[in-house]
Amino acid sequence: NEYKSYLRMSTSDEKSVYRTENGIRIMISYSHQDAETMERVRDLLLANGYDVWVDTKLKGGSNFFSNIGSAIIECNLFVFILSENSVASKFCQDELSLARISNKKILPITSVRVDAIFGKMDAGLKLILSCVQWAILDENASEDTNDKTILNTIRDTMDLDLAESDRREYYDVVFSDEDTEARRKDLLSRRSGYRRLKSVHKLGFWSRNIGDDVMKTDLKDILEALKENYRLDYGNLDLSDSWAMKALTLWCFDLERSTQQVTRAQYDAFLFPEGAAESETKSESPDLFWLRVKDGFSVRLSMQEVFDVKSSVRYDSIQNLSKIKSKRVLTALYKLLKDSNPNIRAVACVSLVQTDITNMTSLEKITKLLTDNDRLVRESACLAIAKFNQPSSVTALLNVWRNDVISDVRAAAKQALESIGTEEAEEGMKVVKTLQEEFKTLYNM
Repeated sequence: NEYKSYLRMSTSDEKSVYRTENGIRIMISYSHQDAETMERVRDLLLANGYDVWVDTKLKGGSNFFSNIGSAIIECNLFVFILSENSVASKFCQDELSLARISNKKILPITSVRVDAIFGKMDAGLKLILSCVQWAILDENASEDTNDKTILNTIRDTMDLDLAESDRREYYDVVFSDEDTEARRKDLLSRRSGYRRLKSVHKLGFWSRNIGDDVMKTDLKDILEALKENYRLDYGNLDLSDSWAMKALTLWCFDLERSTQQVTRAQYDAFLFPEGAAESETKSESPDLFWLRVKDGFSVRLSMQEVFDVKSSVRYDSIQNLSKIKSKRVLTALYKLLKDSNPNIRAVACVSLVQTDITNMTSLEKITKLLTDNDRLVRESACLAIAKFNQPSSVTALLNVWRNDVISDVRAAAKQALESIGTEEAEEGMKVVKTLQEEFKTLYNM
């Protein structure tokens, strides 16, 4: 790619796509139809000492996806030029999703009224962008005033004194059934961006909907209560019940796909992932469960966007997973291994190895895929297991090599066995080969 003289040229052998290792590194994502807005924001940031990465070519080219993926993963702040054009752009959506799963601070900058553009977003965009502060520019204000809005919002977004979990709660919008549409639109149009509404609920979600004396409930009852408690907020997402049920099962409560119920203990573990110590020091705020659910839904949609076979950032995401350094990504990949889409299961399997976290938990989860119904998933599992180089995998791999009906899967299992190279693997392969030769002799008799 060619960039203007004040931007560093990005090449495949550079450690960073940014000019320096110090200071705040900002990546700007935009639709090329909004180039004028991007240039104004870019020049403002450069003039104020920020290190900026932005592409100035049309999306595409042999090095583009690698460069842009690295720029997102290495940035401190992801600036999203929000417009009807970027909302409709697959490239922009992919970039935003990668920033989300990479735990990057995200700042949308827009001159469009929020209520005018919010309805044009899909569920993934709504979930990501409703949990961060926006820099909303006033077309009737002076350029200097809007510049101050951008710079002040950047400083606020990058405020390291505010914990990320608290920041997400603080800026999130919780619409209750008592909010009027007029009040909602007024809130969405505020210049200062999103702010929490004071909850109309006094008790935690389980206490007010299920009951403190109930220790287990159906997932469908949880979903119905969510839809009732947060009618406008949930309705804005346009999610199908079947999708929401799967997301609650896998991405919120981490249950098996066939599970239909959730216990109070599983509910508490979801609210307080650090365990009993956290639950004792933090009480459940009335809307905490809904905030956690939206976060889980957001990660699910973002991971699907990034690792989908049609994603423009999938390849570079896989190659750079070790740089993301996020427990969220590892946990999300574990859950993608159980996704109903076999393509996603296969990609998640390959991606998991790229995290450089070759622990026994990862190996156990991948080994289960050796019996998957999809042959590409089984093949990817064999190749991934080879990277672990664990003798404990030999028995399962020998079984695949002997019995799988697909030759490519058997070949992948053989490659994994040869890579592990233990005495057990060599002996098992030798026995099978000897039997095969004897079978050939019998066939020719």
